[in-house]
Amino acid sequence: MNPALSFARRLVIFSRAACLPLFGAAALLAQPRPEDKPLPPPPPVHAEFKFSFGLTPAQTAPATYTAVTDHTLYTSERGHGFDLGTKPGVDTPFFFSVKIPEGNYRITVTLGDPAGESNTTIRTESGHLMATGLATTPGQRVTRTFYANVRRPQLPPPPANAPGGSIVHMFLAGEAEARHWDEKLTLEFNGPRPCLAALEIVKDDRVPTLFTAGDSTVGDPRRGPGGNWPTQLCQFLKPEISLCNAAEGGETTKSFITGQRLDKALSQMKAGDFFLVQFGHNDSKPQWPQSYTEPATTFKAYLHVFLAETRRRGATLVLVTPMERRANGDTVGPWARAMREFATQENIPLIDQWAASKQLWTALGPNVGSAFADQTHLSGYGGYLLSKLMVAGIRQNVPDLARFIADDFQPMDPTRPETPPAYLKESPGPGAPRARNRPLP
Repeated sequence: MNPALSFARRLVIFSRAACLPLFGAAALLAQPRPEDKPLPPPPPVHAEFKFSFGLTPAQTAPATYTAVTDHTLYTSERGHGFDLGTKPGVDTPFFFSVKIPEGNYRITVTLGDPAGESNTTIRTESGHLMATGLATTPGQRVTRTFYANVRRPQLPPPPANAPGGSIVHMFLAGEAEARHWDEKLTLEFNGPRPCLAALEIVKDDRVPTLFTAGDSTVGDPRRGPGGNWPTQLCQFLKPEISLCNAAEGGETTKSFITGQRLDKALSQMKAGDFFLVQFGHNDSKPQWPQSYTEPATTFKAYLHVFLAETRRRGATLVLVTPMERRANGDTVGPWARAMREFATQENIPLIDQWAASKQLWTALGPNVGSAFADQTHLSGYGGYLLSKLMVAGIRQNVPDLARFIADDFQPMDPTRPETPPAYLKESPGPGAPRARNRPLP
């Protein structure tokens, strides 16, 4: 017999014999195991709170409302109260917090004072600007509704033997103490004479969420009335969408994924949501070898992860090119151009903030320093200018999101920057001297 043929026959026989138990093992492995089943969605949590403020003895709060006095201070045990060492009528601004589960909340505030005029600016969590200059005459009441997102750094723990983390990786000092990570929703009432009469808070996770991701040029401030474009964006949106700013200093497209920040955003993301992603400033640092990305290769590869995970949940990814630094050169231009190429290749919307910011800094000329806190980071004024350009970019390039732009929004020509709005001069909140000359309403 031909030795080669004999070997071939033996190989066939061995293969057939070996396949039988392998097929049996494959069938056995195909049986679903408890740990392989996807986790069920968490049960809906109902949360509703109603508070009344500043009632005189002759007035009566509805039975469903909790009466609040200026001595109702926040404690974790009480679960609500004036917070951060402030009281209404004594401190401007003053803060009111409510201990609630994470999620989106519909917030309705009633403002005004029966004995005098009022003028109120409202922010949520880490300075998200909701409304400015809400004025009332003596005895008048004004009601406004808006949405806020509340979250914790914890993630659902992965099943046994599964990789992954159970908390967002925080490496910057002070982040763990930021108001957007704590156990409560915090509202700031600021302005010439803020007066709060009633407050309703209702959990509503059906509302669309606008997620934002990025580095310190996108993240919320630790304190202060300004902030980057996401912090100041809500004032230009209708009260029909909630904003979750997941950005933080030091992040890159790579570290945002490896540090569980993307996982945290995805844990709340649902169909119909939007995800605005801006990176480039830290991606461009080769001296950070664990998080540096190269524009034409790794940067685009990580953008693919953002795209795939967002689409998988039925949400819309929008790329935002990074704004240029104060010197107005080309420090992040390669990453901005890589974003443009990727958006064209994948047919996804893009807002070219890099090009618009270069126009803006050129228009400011010798006054460009007023838009910056240093060579890279913006002042509150710079954040305001970019927030207006971002809304214009949304209107032009993201029609599904553009329907949430406020009807009275006034666009700004980047070659003719507006002057700073009045709210940027308000007391910046905790950590700065507070006015203590306001009479109780």
